[in-house]
Amino acid sequence: MDSILKKTNEEILSQTIAFLRFPLIAGVVLIHSKVNDVVIKGVQLIPPDGHWFYDNISYLFSDIFAAVAVPLFFFISGFLFFYKTTAFTKEVYGRKLKKRVHTLLIPYIFWNLAVALLFFLSEIFFSGLMSGVNKAIHDYTFQDWLWAFWDRTHINGGDNNFPICYQFWFIRDLMVVMLFSPLVYWLVKKLKQYAVAALGICWFTGFWFALPGFSLTALFFFSFGAYFSIHGINFAVKVQSCWRQTGVLYLLMSLAVLALREYEWCGYLAKINILIGIFCAVSLTAHFIEKGSWRVNKFLSESSFFIYAYHGMFLALVVKAVCNALHPQGDAMLLLVYFLSPAIIILAGLGAYYVLKKYLPRTTAFITGGR
Repeated sequence: MDSILKKTNEEILSQTIAFLRFPLIAGVVLIHSKVNDVVIKGVQLIPPDGHWFYDNISYLFSDIFAAVAVPLFFFISGFLFFYKTTAFTKEVYGRKLKKRVHTLLIPYIFWNLAVALLFFLSEIFFSGLMSGVNKAIHDYTFQDWLWAFWDRTHINGGDNNFPICYQFWFIRDLMVVMLFSPLVYWLVKKLKQYAVAALGICWFTGFWFALPGFSLTALFFFSFGAYFSIHGINFAVKVQSCWRQTGVLYLLMSLAVLALREYEWCGYLAKINILIGIFCAVSLTAHFIEKGSWRVNKFLSESSFFIYAYHGMFLALVVKAVCNALHPQGDAMLLLVYFLSPAIIILAGLGAYYVLKKYLPRTTAFITGGR
């Protein structure tokens, strides 16, 4: 009966956002599921070359399709941060930041501590699965512990500017851009689409300073989402009718990026494709939500943050354990490990979230920001 009733624009918007959470989180898990990146005791387990079919399929799913997930999350975060905010006063700003202490900061601290503990236990009980590249937790100095919550490159070197719970770089950068939300509000309110376009050009060209926490991806897509919210535009309904065009265009562009990825300039094509992918995901979801063909699964939507938070370290261990046991070499076995490992992690995460929410609801709310 619900599918027959015509949904309001507000319902289409809220249900589109709720529906997208789980598939986008699945995309984030897939990004981190590459098999040919597995390192055990300083040795790369899978040869980096000679797997044409696996390389192309994994690139298509992890580096093209899933690449839409994080920018779209920033976009949605920017939209929701300013949603139905008629005036951005100091009181409103303070109230919003206070709320984010519970929804973002507390989970950020908890999960980074949890991953540090898990690393420590893994070094003791599963040392054979550790990469042997990173500094051991028991050797951390006080300064190392501080950097572990912001940028581990100061501990282990390299160029991955992530906290110890590496996927939480998104939360880190989101909290930073929220601190500067009055500036975002002023720019988007006064300069409108021109401010968003200027940030988009910087993102497209890579014209930005390199400082962990101050991500241009976060600033641009957060501001992009904020633009629709501040100016009262329902972005889901706005693009709903374009689902066929964006779907076909996104598929063709994705194949083009896959075929041309060896060329340096293809990076620009990939960024254009991310923008198309965002409009494709939103318009497609809004269309089928409005038609009643797709429905929001409340449990999947609510479990998304937990799966995002817990998956990183456990996924790495699962991939390493499976690779260590099977020693996959051919394309078929590599693809099996590539798809099976995230499937195990997601299903285990759903089971763990169900048990935690049923028996420890307050604890679950605490570590997931009340989601």
